Amino acid sequence: MNDRYHEMLSLVALTEEDWPLWRTLRLQALEDAPYAFGSTLEQWSGDNDREDRWRGRLRNSALTLVCLFDGEPAGMVATTPPTKIETELQSMWVSPRFRGRGVGDQLVNGVLQWATEYGLAQVRLGVRATNQPARELYERHGFIDTGERHDEPEGLCELSMVRILPK
Repeated sequence: MNDRYHEMLSLVALTEEDWPLWRTLRLQALEDAPYAFGSTLEQWSGDNDREDRWRGRLRNSALTLVCLFDGEPAGMVATTPPTKIETELQSMWVSPRFRGRGVGDQLVNGVLQWATEYGLAQVRLGVRATNQPARELYERHGFIDTGERHDEPEGLCELSMVRILPK
């Protein structure tokens, strides 16, 4: 990867106060890649598009990161509250304008670094079996397919991946 991209990328950990930024990115993600998420644009739009819901979503995540590319929001990721040994990487999305520029790598690395510093043994995630670019991203970062499969609506299949962290 070209080092000049790393100079343009930065991670920001969001708090409840950052709910407008989270809202903007999440709605873009649900519109761009509805197949990749467990919720839909309709579930977060209209009467459901409320500040208290967005704040609650951030409050219920252990870590929510946004990657900035030259100061512009380019992607996001969140984690579930950790158990004694693991967390789940979720809500991963990179804006189509910034794909292939290191944003996904930066987000995954941010989660792995946080989980390692937190003392966790592993990070899990679920990914659509048909989402080859996402699977390749996770494999690049040491995630392996656990063999677990979960059938989703519309006949989609989600596979489980795990990354064992250094002790």
